[in-house]
Amino acid sequence: MAKNRQSDAGALKLNPEWVKRNKEAFDEFLAATGFPEPQRNGRRGSTFFYPESLIMFIAVLSVKCKVKSYLGIHRMAVQYWRWLRPDPSAPPISESQLRERLKKIRHAPGKPAAFIFQVFPPPALT
Repeated sequence: MAKNRQSDAGALKLNPEWVKRNKEAFDEFLAATGFPEPQRNGRRGSTFFYPESLIMFIAVLSVKCKVKSYLGIHRMAVQYWRWLRPDPSAPPISESQLRERLKKIRHAPGKPAAFIFQVFPPPALT
C-alpha cells in the first residue's frame, strides 16, 4: 500500500520494472502520436540535452510517487536515472534545470500537468 510513498529517509520505493515498462509505453505512445521533441529552449536558447519526453515522464513519476517538492522530484529522478536516462553516458539532470523544465510544461508538486491524466488514467498512478 505505502510502497510508492516517500519515507522519512526520503527513499522512494517504486518497482524499477514499472518504471521501465511504462517509460517504454510512454515513448511508444509519443512516437505513435507524432509528438515533436523541441530542440531549443525558446527561440534563441541552447539545444536541449535532455528530451522533453524525459521531463514529461519524470513528471509522471512524481505524481505516481506523490513527491511534494522540486527537490524531491530531482532526488527521485536521480534514484531512477538508470532507467530514465536518454543515453547511457548522460549524467543526471541538475535540480535547477529540471525545476525550470518542469515549470515550462506547467508541472508543479501538488499541481500536476494536465497531460499526465490524459495519458495515464488515475488508477495507473496509484
